[in-house]
Amino acid sequence: MARPRQTNAEKLARALKELYAVTGSDKGVIKGNQLKPVTRTLLLEKGFLREVLKGWYFVSDPHADEGDTTPFFANYWEYLAKYLGERFGKDYCLSSADSLLMHAQCNVIPKQVSINLAVNQCHYQELAHGYSLMMFQSGKLPNEEYIATINGLRCMSAEMCLTKLPPTGYHRWAEEVLLLISTLNDPGILAGLYEINTAGISRIVGAARKIGRTNFADSIVNQLSSAGYKLVETNPFKEAITYRLSSPNRSPLYNRIKMQWEKQRQPVLKHKPDERVKGLSVNEFLDKIEAIKIYDAYHSLSIERYRVTEDLIKKVESGEWSPEINPEDRKQIDAMAAKGYLDTFKAVKEAIGSALNEKSHSRVAAEIFSQAHQGWYQLLFKPSVDAGILQQRDLFGYRRNRVFLRGSLHSPPHYDYVLDGMEALKECLLTEEDAFVRAVLGHWLFGFIHPYMDGNGRMARFTMNLMLTCDEFPWTIIKVDDRQEYMAALEKASVEQDIEPFARFISKCISNSYPKFMQKAENG
Repeated sequence: MARPRQTNAEKLARALKELYAVTGSDKGVIKGNQLKPVTRTLLLEKGFLREVLKGWYFVSDPHADEGDTTPFFANYWEYLAKYLGERFGKDYCLSSADSLLMHAQCNVIPKQVSINLAVNQCHYQELAHGYSLMMFQSGKLPNEEYIATINGLRCMSAEMCLTKLPPTGYHRWAEEVLLLISTLNDPGILAGLYEINTAGISRIVGAARKIGRTNFADSIVNQLSSAGYKLVETNPFKEAITYRLSSPNRSPLYNRIKMQWEKQRQPVLKHKPDERVKGLSVNEFLDKIEAIKIYDAYHSLSIERYRVTEDLIKKVESGEWSPEINPEDRKQIDAMAAKGYLDTFKAVKEAIGSALNEKSHSRVAAEIFSQAHQGWYQLLFKPSVDAGILQQRDLFGYRRNRVFLRGSLHSPPHYDYVLDGMEALKECLLTEEDAFVRAVLGHWLFGFIHPYMDGNGRMARFTMNLMLTCDEFPWTIIKVDDRQEYMAALEKASVEQDIEPFARFISKCISNSYPKFMQKAENG
């Protein structure tokens, strides 16, 4: 008897099983010969694979646009580690500058990565989307004790890459240098590299003093002096350094958040709007917030690509949406998002009321955020727990997986460092005096850290409005029609460290929200 002919669906399912057997759930790069030719062809045809370089493929979303760069950036370092490991084994390491960026957890992939080789080769490899590799012989590589593996890649250790970094590296990557030096905890390792590059150690000591790590710098100098070496310190930076950074037991993300806050607050203040809601009781102010609830929910959810209408939101609010009774309602992801949003809105509004009853209500907002944001996140996704889509434990703490942003050059930090980032953000909010700065930088840096797998945009906007309304700004709505400008401004801030377009945008949204906020309350 002839074997039954497989349907197209069965062929695809079989191909996906073969792919999963190779990649598992956490890998996204394969070499062509790891799959059968017929399997590879089918997965390419259906969009589950994309070729990045001849013979190398990324796992892809079949529904993504042809020009979507997300698979490339999401899998870039995994691909590079496999490619270099297969081609050179241990006979390579990243250059001092690229090792620096890896240690400092830079959030943007460099356009070109330079590779030091122990073999006599020089090769330029062009990749997709204008990215490339430059591989060249650089003499003897560092000993294994000065090699660190990051994202599967052989990098110079933190101390070695700083020692070998040329003066131009301190100019081009000044902030990354400062962040890395702030995390070092053993001056003896650096003293031991004195004969590798005396000038390099002189620059490190000078840089350490600039960020206030005087004891750390003195320890290097004293250890060298005891051994008969005299170190002539140098200031390796072109610009004046005002940051004071020292957190050897923290990841670089902690100081990156602190540094960005200090750096960006003055540019934000330049765009602070004048609109304030004055002369109202706390209850009157809260009534105004309540009056725009449906309008706010529609725009905030639509920005996240949920297909919602004001009628759907009203149905949820009135209790007509009943997932416990109606199986069809249980399947409505959009309605669950609306339910979670409205419940969270209510909690945030109550928190605003509590803050406004305090004498220093603007400062209290930051304390409320620190204590309440985890609970708000749980409310946001409680309908998904009730529907059995998520487990309650999924909503505790911060994310425990990598996350990538579609269409963005910004790569959110590894989940191992999110807690440090959030601690820094809470500290910045608590010490900041200006509510507009708290709102703008709090929104941006919450999204920059991306502490959750989903819901970060909604949480960032709730955070922004907590900070604004507690200083008598109107509840501010970012309209779905302005989504492109909104996302572009966030990208500019995260990738180019230019916060002004975002500060200007939020200021405009506050001004635009003021008339509707006031009118709704008067009519309500």
